[in-house]
Amino acid sequence: MITKDEILMGRDKQYPEDYTEEISDNIDKVLTIINKVRSAYNKPMIVESGWRPLSINDDTANAARNSNHKKGLAVDIKDVDGKLWQWVLLNLDLIKRFGIYLEDKRWTPTWVHFQIVPPKS
Repeated sequence: MITKDEILMGRDKQYPEDYTEEISDNIDKVLTIINKVRSAYNKPMIVESGWRPLSINDDTANAARNSNHKKGLAVDIKDVDGKLWQWVLLNLDLIKRFGIYLEDKRWTPTWVHFQIVPPKS
C-alpha cells in the first residue's frame, strides 16, 4: 500500500509552515482512493510526486501554478514502461467509480497523475 510518508516525501518536516491540517486531511482522502487503485492494479506503485509546497511546485518543470499537488489533492505515480497507463485506460469505469480524475496522457508520458477533484477544463 502507498503510505502518507510516500506522498509527503519528507516535505512536511522540511516545510512545516506550509503543511496544514487541511492538506493532511486531503492527503488522507487521496490515500484512501489511490490505495483502492493500487489494490485493483495489484502491482507495486511508486510515488513520483506527492504533496508540493509552493516553493517546490514553483521549481517543478511544467507544474501548473494552481496545481492540486499544493493542496494535497493529487499524486503522480511513476509509469516509465506505460503499463499503468495501459491498465488505467482499460479500467476507466473503475477509475470513474473511485472518483479519480486524470491528466491527459500526452502531458504525463512517464507517470499517471491522479487527483480527487475535477479539473477546471
